[in-house]
Amino acid sequence: MSQADDSPALLDARLAKQALREQLRLAKRDMTPDERAEQSVLICRRIVESSLWRSSQAILLYSPLTSEVNVNPLIESGLSEIKIVSLPRFLSKSDRYAPYVIRQSGDVVDGAFGVSEPSADCFELESNQLDLVIVPGVGFDGFGDRLGRGGGHYDRLLQGLTATICGVCFRQQVLPRVPEEAHDIKMDCIITPDGWLTGGPD
Repeated sequence: MSQADDSPALLDARLAKQALREQLRLAKRDMTPDERAEQSVLICRRIVESSLWRSSQAILLYSPLTSEVNVNPLIESGLSEIKIVSLPRFLSKSDRYAPYVIRQSGDVVDGAFGVSEPSADCFELESNQLDLVIVPGVGFDGFGDRLGRGGGHYDRLLQGLTATICGVCFRQQVLPRVPEEAHDIKMDCIITPDGWLTGGPD
C-alpha cells in the first residue's frame, strides 16, 4: 500500500463507509419480506415504465440477494421484450465480473460468492454494447454516489462504460452523503420506490 493509500482522508473515508455498511445492514435486517417485495415491485414498475428502459436494447441486470432489490421481474420483462439481457459472471482468472448474455431463466446457475450467474455456456457481451446497467448497492445518496460491499468488483465492472448506470435501492438505503474515494463510480441515476432520487429521465 502506498503512502497515498494511507492518507488520513482515505482512511477516514474507509472507516466511515464501514460504519455506514453496518448501519444499513441493521436497517435492512429490520425490513420484513413483504416490505422488501412491495418496494421491489414499485422500483421495477417505475423502471419498466420509463423512457430509459424503453430506449435501451442491451441491459445488464443482476441476480438479487435477499437483502437487495429484487429485479427478477426486470429480467423476465427484458427477455419477453426480446431485449439483450445480461448478468454479471465472475471470471476467477482475472478476478473480475463481466456481462454474459442469458436467453432464458434456465441459463442461470449457482456462482461465486453465493450469487447466481450465467452458466459457462453463455457468451460474454462487449461492455461497449450495453445501453443500460442496473446496479445494486448497500447505500446511495442524492449526489449519485454508491456505497458497495467493499470488494470493488462493481467499480471495476463499471469502469469506462458508456451505458447509463442506474442504481436501485430501498427507502432504508438512502443516505445524506456517501464518503467518496477516487475509484468510486458515480451513478447516472438512482431510483427508489418513491421515484428518481437523482438523474431521472422522465
